[in-house]
Amino acid sequence: MADAAYKPVQLVRAARCGLAVPRTVITNDPVPARTFTRSGATVTKLVGGMAIDEEGVRKNVYTSRVTEADLADLRGIEHTTHLFQRWVPKAREARVIVIGEHISAAAITAGTAATHVDYRIDYSALSYAPVTPPAEVVSATRLLMAEFGLVYGALDFVITPSGEWVLLEINPTGQYGFVENATGAPLTAQLADLLAGAGR
Repeated sequence: MADAAYKPVQLVRAARCGLAVPRTVITNDPVPARTFTRSGATVTKLVGGMAIDEEGVRKNVYTSRVTEADLADLRGIEHTTHLFQRWVPKAREARVIVIGEHISAAAITAGTAATHVDYRIDYSALSYAPVTPPAEVVSATRLLMAEFGLVYGALDFVITPSGEWVLLEINPTGQYGFVENATGAPLTAQLADLLAGAGR
């Protein structure tokens, strides 16, 4: 699970399994950071997880677009690694839930500019619809799950305007309730069956 939750590892393995992933640079050097981000629209996100603790307060850190103002002052970048990723044009996004052999997905359409960058910012601004991933995405997803030895995973994809599915990340402990609510997929029952079978 630790490997699966670590973005550098998951992106390499996902590409090896046949999934499209965004071009990514991980660095603590301002030179490649500026070179990469100025060569195309770019976002930045945490290397692992989505939260940090500051002075005893847990704070969510959302994906954000990198601006020229950000690049103007990169003092302190050398103190830790930073993940810069090429922005993938979005028609919609998709949350794909894998439970054992079952794969269910919901297409997610953002209703605001902020949720278009990171839908986690405001779940009330989203609309959902059941969607079936392309066959090649399903087979590559199964390979990725096997690579990590996972029987559960929540995967986030961008669906581009041309219909390509691009994997952003896999979360081995990701939420599934909103997908069940949106699509009617019996995810809780599938998970209960999986757990009951594992205990036999």
